[in-house]
Formats: sequence, C-alpha cells, structure tokens
Amino acid sequence: MELIKMKPSRKKPKEGDVFIIQSKEDLYFYGKVIRTEIPSKNIMVNGWNLIYVYKKVSKNIMMPDCLDVNELLIPPQIVNNQGWLKGYFQTIGSLPVTDEDKSINYGFFDFKTKKYVDEEGQPLGYKPEMWVDYGIGSYGSVAADIKAALENYPNSLAP
Repeated sequence: MELIKMKPSRKKPKEGDVFIIQSKEDLYFYGKVIRTEIPSKNIMVNGWNLIYVYKKVSKNIMMPDCLDVNELLIPPQIVNNQGWLKGYFQTIGSLPVTDEDKSINYGFFDFKTKKYVDEEGQPLGYKPEMWVDYGIGSYGSVAADIKAALENYPNSLAP
C-alpha cells in the first residue's frame, strides 16, 4: 500500500501533534506524536519520534476531540521526519500527551541484543503486548504496517 501525498511541512513534529495519514482517496487515519528527540545510544534511533496510529478513520480532515490509546491500529513506531517533510503525514492540531498515552504495554525487539527494549533501547525485562523491531522507520514502514493491519480488520475500519 502506498500513502497519498498531502501537504508537505518544514516544521518538525512536536509532542502532542495530531496528524492524518491518507491511505486512499478520502480515507484518513489519525496519528499522534507521543515523544520527540528520543535519546538513545543507537544512532539510528537517537533524536527521532515515537508515534501512535489509531484505528479511528474519517472521510474528512477534522480534528478529533480525543484519541483512544486502547484503539491503536499498529504498535507504536519510531519514525524520522520524512513523513511530514514529504507530505505523507499532515499535522492538523494538537492534543496533550497523557499519562494513559504513556502507560500502554509496548516495546521493541532489538535483534542485536535479542531483548525487548523501550524506545531509548533500555531492556524491558519482559515481552510487551505490542512490539515491532527496534530501529528507525518512516512513512513507508508505517504504510506497510497499516496495510498488514487492514488485512486483519477489513470491515471494522469503515468511517
């Protein structure tokens, strides 16, 4: 699945930014920037962004009142800024990053250490409920994960 380009932005994402991702004409998924400037010893991750992408979809671009952290479409992702720079992620507003946002059970699998880690690369000591490989992603990896999720939830995501 390829994403549809929208409006490129030269602004770096900020914590709490709500953005849309267009997977096909007039179908928008919502995302939220949870953390920016991630500190990590892994130079591929250091300084990038933690985002959530939600099951919430819309046929129109409109700012939601809230986004339910219990309704994530894909596991949290660490991404660079290319989605915004190239126009595949379009910021439409901002919502506070809440304690609930920070409390979900997610992580990343570090193939180098063979351990589950947080976004900073610190070992978790357990296998989280949601996880992806530890490393940097971009709009392309988010698109691939959305495509895989849509195959799992084909009817439940109609706006």
